[in-house]
Amino acid sequence: MGEWVEKLINLPVARLENRYRVRERDLEVRVNLPVALRLDGVGFGKALEEFEEPRDLRVHEALLEAAESIVRRFSASGAYVASDEINVLLMGPSLPYAGRMQKLVSISASIASSTVSLILGAKLFFDSRVVPLEDVDDAKLYVEYRARIALNNYVGSVLHHLGIKPLEHASLRAQIARLEAEGWSLADQPPWAWAGSVLYWTSTRRRARRCRELKRSDRVEELLRSLDRYRSPELGERL
Repeated sequence: MGEWVEKLINLPVARLENRYRVRERDLEVRVNLPVALRLDGVGFGKALEEFEEPRDLRVHEALLEAAESIVRRFSASGAYVASDEINVLLMGPSLPYAGRMQKLVSISASIASSTVSLILGAKLFFDSRVVPLEDVDDAKLYVEYRARIALNNYVGSVLHHLGIKPLEHASLRAQIARLEAEGWSLADQPPWAWAGSVLYWTSTRRRARRCRELKRSDRVEELLRSLDRYRSPELGERL
């Protein structure tokens, strides 16, 4: 059979399995509820240079599809999507993969990368990280914080796209005012472009059965309101 095949056959597989499995476990980190998974597109600016600037609806809808796949796979509580970023909220009552961080980040990044790549017809990649949260109020504040970052990035992208040099150390309000002085209005822009979109669960009773439905909205407040249900473990379980 050959020297190499003979060597492989004679390897002590059981002993080596134990040897390396132990090392895997030693590096294994587990997280507790509640947490957020933040996924960022890697090198999207260059990879999607043929798409519209500063935001392209096709890209946004592809990210929403990826977010929905992750929410359903992980039985997550909802998601916030803006720019090239997906934030998935896990409030409970259970945490997939027993909270193993390597599983959470690797599988979520794989789902996002494959889904968005297939939809947009380009090789695209996401990284993923875990953000520990304290409670429902902290989860709401986290979403608001990411929405604020999204708005800031959008305004900066618009300034760049229009060839307007940003004011050094200027506040976001001042940057928006400068754009308005040039005839541009935030109110005229589609909310998904600057505020992002959310996925959230609703629950209705139909013929003595409670049905869950995952909805999409360009109103971030819909996700924030839905998170209040997780203040009560019983309500969270019924969702």
